Amino acid sequence: MKKTIIASAIAAVVAAPAAFADVTISGNVNMEILDQDASTGWDNSTNTDLVFKASEDLGNGMKAGIKYHMFHDDGSDSVADTTVFVSGDFGSINAGRQESVNMAFFHGFAAGDAAHDMTLEDTNGTQSRMNAVAYTTPSMNGLTVTAVAGIDAGDQAGTAGTDTDNVDASEVVAKYSNGPLMVAIGKTSANSSNGDEEVTNIAASYKMGDLKVSVLNRDVDNSYNTADDATQTDNEMTTFAVNYTMGSNSLYAGVTDSDDGQDGDWVVSLKHSLSKRTSVYVAAKNDDSDSNTDTLVGIKHSF
Repeated sequence: MKKTIIASAIAAVVAAPAAFADVTISGNVNMEILDQDASTGWDNSTNTDLVFKASEDLGNGMKAGIKYHMFHDDGSDSVADTTVFVSGDFGSINAGRQESVNMAFFHGFAAGDAAHDMTLEDTNGTQSRMNAVAYTTPSMNGLTVTAVAGIDAGDQAGTAGTDTDNVDASEVVAKYSNGPLMVAIGKTSANSSNGDEEVTNIAASYKMGDLKVSVLNRDVDNSYNTADDATQTDNEMTTFAVNYTMGSNSLYAGVTDSDDGQDGDWVVSLKHSLSKRTSVYVAAKNDDSDSNTDTLVGIKHSF
């Protein structure tokens, strides 16, 4: 009897890792020191992302799972994403609190410098995370289409929506990837009592060996920039960027052409990978509106 109990206990211990094999924990921590040209002192920031994912094989080619994402962004703590997904031959359905495709994919498409606190991301078109249901088709010769319905998405500044529409925000995005070429177009619409905001993104990138060239055009109508939606502006912004990898070093350079104060802004950065998970970097950003150039140094570890 004792031998049977001991054997059962050993079998349970050996089998235990298999039960948790579908759970993963990932994220990153980075710290930056910034020298602000327009001030007399230094600034610093520490940022953390922590992501939990779990999935289960349902059989017949289907899978279900969850994503739970928390982050600490320079003094602010928040739960970013809490979603449940089901995928299969039909594509994938993602439901819950999630980042809009406008923000997650397009917003930083051509602003991929090494630094966290230096970016050429557009300050207009602020629809970010929302309660939503998203459906993505399976790949059709490199083409995928995503449709998103945001429910209780709120107005653009993140406040509670005051309109009476059942769907407060909607997105349609088409992506095509074929070898070194990637092209995407998407439209995000968000309803508000003060007028609907619409963001149209057109993005493309091409990779030639170690060199990658990217361009993003964003056209924003009725952008909301204040909590009470009092300010509505239109803006079109195009970002051009190049990334070049030289062994353990990655060089980035980007510049904007915009209707607002971001016109002419540029960012350059150089990242050196100490390992697959740890890197150090330097970056500089010029604000063309006031001719200030800020610089920073940082270190990042991913896990």
